[in-house]
Amino acid sequence: MPRGRIRRQPSGRNLELYHELVCEGRSRHEVAARFRLSLPRVTQLRGQVAEWVAAMLPPGFAATGDPGRRFHQAISVRRLQLQKACGEFLDEFGGGRGAQGYQHLLAARKRGVLPRTSRLPSRELVQSAVRMARELDDLARVASRGPSAGPQVPAEAG
Repeated sequence: MPRGRIRRQPSGRNLELYHELVCEGRSRHEVAARFRLSLPRVTQLRGQVAEWVAAMLPPGFAATGDPGRRFHQAISVRRLQLQKACGEFLDEFGGGRGAQGYQHLLAARKRGVLPRTSRLPSRELVQSAVRMARELDDLARVASRGPSAGPQVPAEAG
């Protein structure tokens, strides 16, 4: 079990890379070619995601069972944490897609297309909402490939 603070959540790409290695049983060579990475980098990323999985799950739980199932359980735990912590905040923007729309409005205001007097949230709030929405989208995309995935459901509908 890693010590210290929990590592930052791996990127969507790194989660997909780990899924392909652990859940789909692809070789490091296949994954390295698909993601255009070196073999040592694939090994390094696999280790980083494995540490994140161990940190996300309760003590003792991370050392047992199938690594693919543990990976998808860690994703479920993180999705629940984010939805609980960020759900109401994202709802204020109309969900994740709405937050991304606000980002476009801020860019339009910066270019002078919208008047400065337009009542939009601050850039920092919009950027935070976009980051949260992207993190949830990344997790949903990888979860949809998991062993318990049912029919595809958009991230905002769940």
